Amino acid sequence: MAMKKTIGAIVAGFVLLVAGRYLIHSVLLASTYRESDGLWRAEPDMMHRLWIMHVANLLFAVAAVLIYNRGIEPKPWLGQGIRFGILLALATAVPQSLIEYVVYPIHHQLALHWIIGEGGLAVLLGVLIAAICRPSTAAA
Repeated sequence: MAMKKTIGAIVAGFVLLVAGRYLIHSVLLASTYRESDGLWRAEPDMMHRLWIMHVANLLFAVAAVLIYNRGIEPKPWLGQGIRFGILLALATAVPQSLIEYVVYPIHHQLALHWIIGEGGLAVLLGVLIAAICRPSTAAA
């Protein structure tokens, strides 16, 4: 796999993760989080540690691209991207949301929203990576 495509996929994946997670957690679920604000850090404390979240998003993008590149098959890129994204969701968003539902005193709907939001984002990430990393001769 060309290094240029790999780096491009990592950068694009990082941007997608940051934007997608901002939309999910700071926009769509903001009112839900305010309802249980005693569980979370105060916003200034979170902003002080925001760089850690960016590092985590970068690490996730790097790992996802490298894993995808190792398992790419000579099949249509879109189907591979969707399958890879579903597997990412099953390996990350679903179990993490279920674990956090057990650990934190949150309503089950919040865990479900995490699964749907983060799972959907994982599928989008899989498709994005597949689109960028597809071999030049791959079928559409």
